[in-house]
Amino acid sequence: MASSTKTKSDKPKGKGKDSQARGRTSRAKDKPGKEGKKRDRRMNAKNADRYELYQRAVNSPETDIDFLEKAYAHYRDKKPMRFREDFCGTASMCGEWLRRDPERSAEGVDLDPEPIEWGKRHNFTKVEDGIERVEFRLDDVRSPSAHKPDITAAQNFSYWCFKTRKELLDYCKSVRENLADDGIFVMDLYGGPEATVEQEAVRSRGGGIEYVWDQREYVPGTGQFLTAIHFRFRDGSELTNAFEYDWRFWHLGEIRDVLYDAGFKDVTTWFEGTDPDDEDEGDGIFEIDERGENCEAWLGYLVSAK
Repeated sequence: MASSTKTKSDKPKGKGKDSQARGRTSRAKDKPGKEGKKRDRRMNAKNADRYELYQRAVNSPETDIDFLEKAYAHYRDKKPMRFREDFCGTASMCGEWLRRDPERSAEGVDLDPEPIEWGKRHNFTKVEDGIERVEFRLDDVRSPSAHKPDITAAQNFSYWCFKTRKELLDYCKSVRENLADDGIFVMDLYGGPEATVEQEAVRSRGGGIEYVWDQREYVPGTGQFLTAIHFRFRDGSELTNAFEYDWRFWHLGEIRDVLYDAGFKDVTTWFEGTDPDDEDEGDGIFEIDERGENCEAWLGYLVSAK
């Protein structure tokens, strides 16, 4: 669900065969229970909740927070307690962050109130004092926090809403300035030869529901990258354009240079390993790797230390 500065939040491969991109089509691992499966079979384009579907298809907050804690431990010998989720949407990561420790606090920043309100109703009800320990702000992600975070994250390529180098640099500078003195900044990445191919990738989410990642257009001269998410159902209906994005496709080298120019002292690249049972899939484990493997499509992280 990507929101930004001047675009509203919503987020997260196109007209060819199913792409084999590692995880971008879905980081989520959850499977519906028995009652959920019954409800899934009755779901269609008219009665579906697009935010619920997005979280099931794209988000994996447990895995995401696992990585944030691992990345922080690489740099610092203490436990991070304050987290800021930029472009937070439904703030599923904030919810998981708070669930792990009753002393932790979180902040979610987004321009769009709709996904935030949905997240308040669905992602914090089972977290002890969760809604009291999270601060939501309807604001530009370049705005400062009242309390400096140990970790700031920009997930699901949301920062691609910044179309110029100056805009991206200004954002990274604001993140660095806003972090605690020993804070880190985590951004996820998407790349590989297939990443800009105009195609659709379709993945089953169970119960007759299919998640479609649609890479509609890539413009080499400007880097403009138009994408969308659709959902298809057992009855043949489709929730078309559940989420649409107008981004600039930023390459890893470009972003790393911007981060150093923003003043970060160290920037590390983390790439996903290969599933031993399926060489076309990732294993969900990200490690520091300066080179990476040029798979047809890959996921990674840039972790920057203040």
